[in-house]
Amino acid sequence: MTYDNHPDGEAPHRRTRPDAAQRPGQRRRASDEAVAHPTRAARLAAQTNEGVGRAYGLTALGTLLPGAGLIATRRRLIGVPLLLLALGTGVAALYYLVRNGAFRSALDLAARPDLLRVLAVVLAVGGVIWISSVVLTALTARPRRMTGGQRVGLTAFTGVMCLLIAAPTALGLRYIDAHNNAVEHIFTGASDRPPNEGVPSVGPAVGETDPWADVPRVNVLLLGSDAADEREGVRTDSMMVASIDTASGDMVLFGIPRNLQKVPIPTNSPLYKRYGDSFDCGNECLMNAIWTAAENLHEENPGWFAGDPNPGQTATRQVISTVIGQPIHYTVIIDLDGFEALVDAMGGVDITVQERVPIGGRTYTDANGGIRLVEGSESGWIELGPQHLSGKEALWYSRSRVTSDDFSRMRRQRCVVGALVDQVNPLTLLQRYPAIASAAGDHITADIDQTELPAWAELVERVQGGTMRSLPFTSKNTNTVDPDYTAIRREVYLALHPEPTPSVEASSDDAGETTAAPTTEQPTTEEPTTEEPTGAETPTDDAEETTEPTDELAELGTVC
Repeated sequence: MTYDNHPDGEAPHRRTRPDAAQRPGQRRRASDEAVAHPTRAARLAAQTNEGVGRAYGLTALGTLLPGAGLIATRRRLIGVPLLLLALGTGVAALYYLVRNGAFRSALDLAARPDLLRVLAVVLAVGGVIWISSVVLTALTARPRRMTGGQRVGLTAFTGVMCLLIAAPTALGLRYIDAHNNAVEHIFTGASDRPPNEGVPSVGPAVGETDPWADVPRVNVLLLGSDAADEREGVRTDSMMVASIDTASGDMVLFGIPRNLQKVPIPTNSPLYKRYGDSFDCGNECLMNAIWTAAENLHEENPGWFAGDPNPGQTATRQVISTVIGQPIHYTVIIDLDGFEALVDAMGGVDITVQERVPIGGRTYTDANGGIRLVEGSESGWIELGPQHLSGKEALWYSRSRVTSDDFSRMRRQRCVVGALVDQVNPLTLLQRYPAIASAAGDHITADIDQTELPAWAELVERVQGGTMRSLPFTSKNTNTVDPDYTAIRREVYLALHPEPTPSVEASSDDAGETTAAPTTEQPTTEEPTTEEPTGAETPTDDAEETTEPTDELAELGTVC
């Protein structure tokens, strides 16, 4: 067949537009276009590279600000509300932090476990949404034509960006979980009190602007328990009462000797039925034996401690309250074996060592009855001067009396407590909090109700800004064998109610002469307020002499 209209008699070619769409089977591959149109291929490659770079940038932007990367894509309707929500949350958090300060903000959050549980849910959901927005940004912003290497690179980059969000989110959830677990174990509320003492005589007004406005002073008993496997019962070898002025945050630490004898027993204590008004049976009836005595009596007569979940703790609190003549509102107990873990969790403690103390070691009694260290049996020494102590070293510094006595140990314990209180700061808590919370939750209990924690957070802040003084009762100011408890209570009262510093005021009489107004002489603690009875314990001649100050009311810094 020939075609008359075609010069060569051939079928004419069908004209098509250069930009007409081809059937799928007739489309040229990118490689064919690259060969046929090198300029166009270079332009496509440049456009692809530019698109890939844009995808990287928007993905990174979405990682910094949730939804920010989506705003520059066709998914802007998702990105705009997400970005506004993120910015609003950030501004609110910043305002809260600036208004309250870092320390107060950390304490306030820590004191609200219910709020932290809500925050954990918000953090988990927010993390998932944020990660999803990053993935969506990468998928939406990437160009259609990408090489295999470009696709792998963008996918890996997106994964890293998601990890940057997931890691702190998981860490935050871990912190909240550790904190709430510790709170559940530490703050037991009234569950540790007998039915007749279920509510302390004073307590903060939860929810008020100033929860401590109607509570001028709160007294907290701090007990260090030593329940070793080879011992019977619990020995409270460390006993202190922290009396806090709730308005100023000023605190006085009273040290109670473990070997105090003839301690008074209140009539409302079951111990009164067995021992009368005094725990008096020689050197076996010491202050630190009250806990075990109450536990043993409970086993013999369960009805005497009906409904009391912890007779030893109750009896110890009642007796110490009678000793110092002040009510005990709360009790905090720390297992001394866990003290080491707590100090290590805080990264150690900085303290000025005023007495060289051995770590470990065996002892023997010499011919004069003095306790001596077996030379070479110790594993090391805590040297004099400024030291950074590990948990093990701090524990030995607080407990050892191999080369000293109980009263020297009491001073060291108060110094360690003061150093730990001063060392608490938001940065330490943030860096080490899971370990701190775990150590505290395993070894510390307090009969403070969880609903009171926000008020206690505010009080702790006041304590950090107040003064800390110390008054130990030792052989230098107290006869521990035959104590004068009236004198002890008087010293406690004077420490809590110091007379104002007298001032000399000038006044003019009728003759025009100027005279000084009379002043009242303040009692001084440089001399004992009562004469020490015969037979009082005195340091032995072989005791190691130190330059420690007299055991009187003083700023803790001057003692430590």
